Amino acid sequence: MKPTYKTIIRNYFQRFHAEVTMAAFSYARPGMKVERLPEFYRLWYIKEGEGLLSTGDQQYELRAGQIYLLPPGAELSLNPAAQPAVGLYWCHFHATRGDTQLFELLRLPFCVESVHRERIIASFESLIHAFHSSSLSSDLRVRAGMLEIIAFYLDYCELQDEILRRVDSLQIIHRVLEYIDGHLAGNIGVEELAKLAYLHPNYFISFFKNAVGFSPIQYVNKRRMEEARKLLEQTDRAVNEVAGQVGLQNHYLSRLFKQYMGLSPSHYRRIYRSSHHLLEEGDQ
Repeated sequence: MKPTYKTIIRNYFQRFHAEVTMAAFSYARPGMKVERLPEFYRLWYIKEGEGLLSTGDQQYELRAGQIYLLPPGAELSLNPAAQPAVGLYWCHFHATRGDTQLFELLRLPFCVESVHRERIIASFESLIHAFHSSSLSSDLRVRAGMLEIIAFYLDYCELQDEILRRVDSLQIIHRVLEYIDGHLAGNIGVEELAKLAYLHPNYFISFFKNAVGFSPIQYVNKRRMEEARKLLEQTDRAVNEVAGQVGLQNHYLSRLFKQYMGLSPSHYRRIYRSSHHLLEEGDQ
């Protein structure tokens, strides 16, 4: 997958928000009916058993280790084998309107196979326990558990560039992000980025922020800090040289880097190299 596509999707999932409305472990037995839910996503993990799941003109052979992400309104027919019954962890969740659109645009698969069985089961167990808890941290633990399971799901999704290229909004942002990455050492203005997107600058700013999660200038500065951090880690260039390579004056790089990292560039380099040296010694 192209790096810019990964950037778009990563930034989206950093902002992803969903509300879990139910979580449990159940056994599905022969003849069980699956209710149609127009407003909820379903997240399933098959722990044990075998059977057949039908949705539209698609059929899936249920087996242990599968993660299912089923969209709202999906017509489902679940036919477990007689023995053993299908045991599955599951939750229902709402996604925001924008999140729902991206799920559909990415054409995420209904089902993926995972080898991290114990870790997924532990995440679901934690999610279910937190869902039924009244503790102060319960909502955070529910969200953490759901995001961990979705992360496992995404790790096994094979999103193809060919599919992503068909999404016009992703193509526009892809073109802009490629330009930014290729011009970090120069001046990058909103107007020139808007021209790449064939949009008026005022509309472009909101369009970009909606897709990436940052304003264009915030994103440019973020990429500059990421590139500066990489140069500090991987080269011996002086801080003023690093500043020049990311299109900033030395004093501005130091101020901006401290805002992003909480450390000055030179302090960050010393700590990184000291930590990296200790890790290498530990591996020996």
